Amino acid sequence: MKSSVRLLVSAAILSALSSVHAQDDTYPNEVDTHIGKLTFDHGIPTEEASEKLYYEMDYHRAVQSYLWSLPIVGQAQWRQSYLDQYDLKPNQSVFATKFNERSLVLTANESTPYIIGGTNVAEKAAIIEMPEGPIIGLLIDFWQRGLADLGIFGSNAGKGGTWVLTGPDTPKGQIPYIEGANYINSKTNNIWWLIRINAKPEDRDQVAESIKFGFHDEELRSQLIPGENKTGRNYQPRGMAYWAMLHDIIQEEPVEERDRFFMYFLKEMGIEKGKPFTPTERQSKILADAVVVGEAMAKNMVFRERLPGVLREDRWRLILGTVPGKEPGDAMEHTQRAEHYDRFDPRARFTYEACTTSEKMSFPKPARGMGYAGLFLDSKGRALSGDRSYVINVPANPPVDLFWAITAYDVDTRGLVTTDQERAERGSRHEGIKTNPDGSTPIFIGPEAPKGWENNWIKSAPGRAWFPYFRFYGPTGPFFDQSWKLPPIEEVDFSKYDRTSAP
Repeated sequence: MKSSVRLLVSAAILSALSSVHAQDDTYPNEVDTHIGKLTFDHGIPTEEASEKLYYEMDYHRAVQSYLWSLPIVGQAQWRQSYLDQYDLKPNQSVFATKFNERSLVLTANESTPYIIGGTNVAEKAAIIEMPEGPIIGLLIDFWQRGLADLGIFGSNAGKGGTWVLTGPDTPKGQIPYIEGANYINSKTNNIWWLIRINAKPEDRDQVAESIKFGFHDEELRSQLIPGENKTGRNYQPRGMAYWAMLHDIIQEEPVEERDRFFMYFLKEMGIEKGKPFTPTERQSKILADAVVVGEAMAKNMVFRERLPGVLREDRWRLILGTVPGKEPGDAMEHTQRAEHYDRFDPRARFTYEACTTSEKMSFPKPARGMGYAGLFLDSKGRALSGDRSYVINVPANPPVDLFWAITAYDVDTRGLVTTDQERAERGSRHEGIKTNPDGSTPIFIGPEAPKGWENNWIKSAPGRAWFPYFRFYGPTGPFFDQSWKLPPIEEVDFSKYDRTSAP
């Protein structure tokens, strides 16, 4: 009996499937889609439908090309900002010590001075010679893939050393042999470095000037350019300027196998290696719209995160890497690769929001590396407005071996919140920070300071939204097991905190 029922059910399913397939044999002459009605002549798109379909296809490709190219355009813009402000040459570095100089870096910190610069090794290898000392640095290629950690978190554990930098086009005859050197082979000809000086204020200049740069056939020297409190653009351009910058930078770099399909997409939009960028009116219209929608998608990925594996138990999000103890998710890390794919969305999200990666930023170990957590909405699920007053009550004993800090960034620029205060960070390195009787440290962010807590306050910019990073430099055990948790961001009335002297 049961066998007969199964046969009858199977026959019914096969009949239904046959019916479906029979119905599908003839393509309808009209279909409703999200782009409107499409009409066909015996299955062949009409001229009107054809035009609409090609436009939609090219538009989608342009949007995805925007998301794909965010890291290299962001890096090209960073270099261009330094060319505009400092006329930066290969192997030179900007020594950024003041507030405005940090505005040229997406999501910079204020706790350490920076040495920032780069080189191009298409014709010859470059060399970095580093002393022993309190240095935290990294090397990245122009797709913002981490190449190496330098300094105390690097392979030499802060003992100094020599790094030889090469790329895909470096002639073999222009690569020196240096016994004991670290050889870094980049997939791009352009290489960038970001070096933090973790020394005492009185020692920072000496440490910075002891780091030497140069091509292998010239004398190595510090080549530092003073920051001079200059400021400028730190984020990817908008409009057609975005595509012009992409066109220019791809002329400098080889096409990797993983990117060949995207190069085809770009070719259809007038962007090719070895050819000028002269888009047609149709191409310009598509590209201009794609920048607007692409950036909206990038913002959505940053501020409305859906990637698995990055959300901590306290609802703060890891900026890099997977939350310890969770299954590897679609998180951003320094290689940008997973087992069976490259991390497309995480890369777009991170390189729109921030810049630079390294192994010790992605996979810190206790007291070796850096942890970064962000939060983008207040406790009521609203954007963090510069018109409102907030407190982040940091619990006692943050789990760090070096230091911790909260930094506030502008949503639109992803740079430091800029006000006449010229301050966007508070933490364990800053003088005069006060604590509560229970050891917690309130950090206040708002347009006006609570009386008695001015040193704990970051001034916000009315009319603009912001978001914070919490930095763990040298994270320790409670960071990894999440036994130490960050609180939500609460909107408060600062008057209840007003006091002429804090405990």
